Amino acid sequence: MAYKTKVFNSLNITRDARNNATDESNDLAELMANPEYLRYSSSIINDALKDGFDVLQLPNGDIVTTGTKIITNTYVWDASKNALTKARASTGSKRTRKEKSSDLESDDAE
Repeated sequence: MAYKTKVFNSLNITRDARNNATDESNDLAELMANPEYLRYSSSIINDALKDGFDVLQLPNGDIVTTGTKIITNTYVWDASKNALTKARASTGSKRTRKEKSSDLESDDAE
Protein backbone atom coordinates (compact mmCIF):
# COMPACT_ATOMS: atom_id res chain seq x y z
CA MET A 1 0.00 0.00 0.00
CA ALA A 2 1.37 3.36 -0.96
CA TYR A 3 2.12 5.98 1.65
CA LYS A 4 -0.56 8.27 0.24
CA THR A 5 -3.19 5.54 0.59
CA LYS A 6 -2.17 4.84 4.21
CA VAL A 7 -2.53 8.51 5.15
CA PHE A 8 -5.93 8.86 3.52
CA ASN A 9 -7.19 5.63 5.07
CA SER A 10 -6.24 6.87 8.54
CA LEU A 11 -8.06 10.14 7.89
CA ASN A 12 -11.16 8.22 6.78
CA ILE A 13 -11.07 6.13 9.95
CA THR A 14 -10.97 9.27 12.06
CA ARG A 15 -13.85 10.83 10.14
CA ASP A 16 -15.90 7.63 10.39
CA ALA A 17 -15.28 7.41 14.13
CA ARG A 18 -16.46 10.96 14.58
CA ASN A 19 -19.61 10.23 12.59
CA ASN A 20 -20.28 7.09 14.64
CA ALA A 21 -19.88 8.86 18.00
CA THR A 22 -22.50 7.82 20.51
CA ASP A 23 -25.10 10.08 22.00
CA GLU A 24 -23.33 9.64 25.33
CA SER A 25 -20.21 11.38 24.06
CA ASN A 26 -22.36 14.15 22.59
CA ASP A 27 -24.05 14.56 25.97
CA LEU A 28 -20.62 14.80 27.61
CA ALA A 29 -19.56 17.48 25.13
CA GLU A 30 -22.72 19.45 25.90
CA LEU A 31 -22.14 19.05 29.64
CA MET A 32 -18.54 20.27 29.38
CA ALA A 33 -19.73 23.27 27.37
CA ASN A 34 -22.29 24.21 30.04
CA PRO A 35 -20.90 27.23 31.94
CA GLU A 36 -22.88 26.42 35.10
CA TYR A 37 -21.45 22.88 35.24
CA LEU A 38 -17.94 24.22 34.64
CA ARG A 39 -18.29 26.81 37.39
CA TYR A 40 -19.58 24.37 40.01
CA SER A 41 -17.30 21.49 39.04
CA SER A 42 -14.16 23.61 38.97
CA SER A 43 -14.98 24.96 42.43
CA ILE A 44 -15.48 21.45 43.83
CA ILE A 45 -12.34 20.13 42.15
CA ASN A 46 -10.16 23.04 43.31
CA ASP A 47 -11.39 22.78 46.90
CA ALA A 48 -10.79 19.03 46.96
CA LEU A 49 -7.28 19.39 45.54
CA LYS A 50 -6.44 22.11 48.09
CA ASP A 51 -7.48 19.70 50.86
CA GLY A 52 -5.22 16.99 49.43
CA PHE A 53 -7.98 14.79 48.03
CA ASP A 54 -7.75 12.71 44.88
CA VAL A 55 -10.29 13.75 42.26
CA LEU A 56 -11.93 11.61 39.60
CA GLN A 57 -14.26 13.14 37.03
CA LEU A 58 -16.40 10.46 35.40
CA PRO A 59 -17.56 10.54 31.77
CA ASN A 60 -21.16 11.21 32.83
CA GLY A 61 -20.03 14.37 34.68
CA ASP A 62 -20.03 12.92 38.19
CA ILE A 63 -17.10 13.92 40.41
CA VAL A 64 -15.63 11.57 43.00
CA THR A 65 -13.21 12.84 45.64
CA THR A 66 -11.30 10.57 48.00
CA GLY A 67 -8.92 11.35 50.78
CA THR A 68 -8.03 10.78 54.36
CA LYS A 69 -8.39 13.04 57.34
CA ILE A 70 -5.83 13.04 60.11
CA ILE A 71 -7.58 12.66 63.41
CA THR A 72 -5.67 13.28 66.59
CA ASN A 73 -7.04 11.91 69.83
CA THR A 74 -5.65 13.04 73.16
CA TYR A 75 -6.04 10.84 76.21
CA VAL A 76 -5.55 12.23 79.70
CA TRP A 77 -4.87 10.20 82.83
CA ASP A 78 -7.64 10.70 85.36
CA ALA A 79 -6.17 9.75 88.73
CA SER A 80 -9.53 9.80 90.50
CA LYS A 81 -11.00 7.25 88.07
CA ASN A 82 -7.70 5.45 87.60
CA ALA A 83 -8.22 5.43 83.85
CA LEU A 84 -7.34 7.22 80.64
CA THR A 85 -10.10 9.43 79.32
CA LYS A 86 -10.41 10.97 75.91
CA ALA A 87 -9.92 14.72 76.11
CA ARG A 88 -11.61 17.13 73.76
CA ALA A 89 -9.39 19.39 71.72
CA SER A 90 -9.53 22.91 73.06
CA THR A 91 -10.90 25.51 70.68
CA GLY A 92 -7.85 27.66 71.26
CA SER A 93 -5.52 24.99 69.91
CA LYS A 94 -6.58 25.60 66.33
CA ARG A 95 -4.57 28.52 65.10
CA THR A 96 -4.75 30.18 61.75
CA ARG A 97 -1.88 30.06 59.29
CA LYS A 98 -1.27 33.75 59.91
CA GLU A 99 -0.83 33.15 63.65
CA LYS A 100 1.51 30.21 63.03
CA SER A 101 3.64 32.18 60.59
CA SER A 102 3.88 35.14 62.98
CA ASP A 103 5.02 32.76 65.74
CA LEU A 104 7.72 31.38 63.42
CA GLU A 105 8.86 34.88 62.50
CA SER A 106 9.13 35.88 66.16
CA ASP A 107 11.15 32.72 66.90
CA ASP A 108 13.54 33.56 64.06
CA ALA A 109 14.01 37.09 65.39
CA GLU A 110 15.23 35.83 68.77
